[in-house]
Amino acid sequence: MVSTSSTYSRAVSPFVRYALMRILLFFLVALLGYAVGMRELLLVVFALVVSALLSYLVLGGPRRALVERLEQRTAARHERAAAREAAGRRSGRVSAAERDAAAEDADDDAQRRPR
Repeated sequence: MVSTSSTYSRAVSPFVRYALMRILLFFLVALLGYAVGMRELLLVVFALVVSALLSYLVLGGPRRALVERLEQRTAARHERAAAREAAGRRSGRVSAAERDAAAEDADDDAQRRPR
């Protein structure tokens, strides 16, 4: 039998999991502040500050998972871009950015030439 917690943790992205935990923590702290007698602006400020501190202390694992996922996606994106660039060089194609840079260089050279 498959554990629902492990299936759930794989199905939900680290960003969604971390955001939901932060929101839940905020509302729990706000509920605590309300029970103690805080109201209006004081309640909101208290809940924001305390939940931010608690999330730093308590949610280290989910935050690390989120950072790892973002680093993996960024690395994969850089690898794909490098592969596209290398494939373009092998095929002799020139990217639009390279064409624009060459046109700018030609314009700049033309303006710097003595008349």
